[in-house]
Amino acid sequence: MAKNIINILRTNHITVAFVAQESGLDVAQVNKVLQRPVATWSIQILNALADALGERPGELLEQIQDFPFQLQTDDGQLTIQHVQFQTLSSYQQVRFAVESNVLEGWEPTAKEVRMLREAAENPDDEMASEIERLFGDRDE
Repeated sequence: MAKNIINILRTNHITVAFVAQESGLDVAQVNKVLQRPVATWSIQILNALADALGERPGELLEQIQDFPFQLQTDDGQLTIQHVQFQTLSSYQQVRFAVESNVLEGWEPTAKEVRMLREAAENPDDEMASEIERLFGDRDE
């Protein structure tokens, strides 16, 4: 569930007056905005709140909006979280890894899936050799 912005400000000992001062708005205007749904806020307000909290606006937005996670895969299009894969093999490899970790609570972003796709489609032989050396057959 999304955190209430007023509670976030209180937890961080930040007043609405401070946010207003930082944004160049008056306190009444900021109070009025904070009573409205997040979707109606201006970028100026979001930036002022994020700045006052020492966070990036996107990070703050993720905390205060309620976006339920949904893993999106499409076997026909070879996509995971709308990230297109070039081969069925790399798609299946990454999909298995992603689904396994989602069951453990991970909520992958498209950016993270792109990184996994890159590793699957363009493996680093040097890294693979090092992993094999570290975790390979231990019976030797």
